Amino acid sequence: MGVSFPESDFNYEENQLVVLDSVDSISGLRLPIKNRSIWSVVCIGGSLTCIVDDSRLTMKQSTLMVLAPGHDIKAIETSADFTGFAISSTVNNLDAFLPVMSRALMCFKVFTTNPVIPVSNYDIEKQLLYHKLLKMKLGEKSDIHTKNVIDSLCKAIIFETLGLYMKRMRHISSAAVKSSRTEELFYRFIVLVEKNYLTQRALSFYADALCVSTKHLSALVKDISGKTAGSWIDSYVIFEAKRLIRSTQLSIQEISERLNFANQSFFGKYFKHHTGESPSQFRNKGAVV
Repeated sequence: MGVSFPESDFNYEENQLVVLDSVDSISGLRLPIKNRSIWSVVCIGGSLTCIVDDSRLTMKQSTLMVLAPGHDIKAIETSADFTGFAISSTVNNLDAFLPVMSRALMCFKVFTTNPVIPVSNYDIEKQLLYHKLLKMKLGEKSDIHTKNVIDSLCKAIIFETLGLYMKRMRHISSAAVKSSRTEELFYRFIVLVEKNYLTQRALSFYADALCVSTKHLSALVKDISGKTAGSWIDSYVIFEAKRLIRSTQLSIQEISERLNFANQSFFGKYFKHHTGESPSQFRNKGAVV
């Protein structure tokens, strides 16, 4: 049963943020499917089994599972007594809180060998509370304040979930969380972007630094995160541009220079292309990052 989107209208590729009271709608997907979203599934009771890539993952009572983009979901089955809920969000939908999102993705990929973790009843209650609040807000008439609340709830869920995984990772051996070469390259790419996005926006710079071709880097990043490498670079630039516009008294020209654009006009076109509005419009409406 889809909370925000009835099962008959459920479009996995189009819905950026979905809150489900059960996983029946997930089971109704045309499987197998390449996962393009971040899924968070909580099992309260019963069991859930899914085939992801070539692994069989089983959720039992009081467990949490997070699936990052890039995996092949081949089958999903639930026991007759299964109870639980799920939240799905595209990576693009979570651009509002970089670099938290990129760090979360890296954590989940490192932990990809065992995405199902046990959680306490207290942690489930917190997840359930966030789920209920998010469902309520998605059901309200949308305005800028509603969107800000939804963004804040998503951010809180990421922090809570990331904290649970990080806590769990302290208790497993380094061998168990050893990442593959592709995951390591993704991690190094994100770190490079965080350090250089103000001055380097060409994909070739990052490919050369990582000693891979631009084609290989682009395909690798898209497969792991669901976003192209270029989109990750743009996301960091836009995130910083929004922060400077919103929280400083710098002029648009000064912000353009700080972000190393050739001129204010080019910056304005770049910003509008990625946000749908000019820097001045964004500032004037009092938008919140």
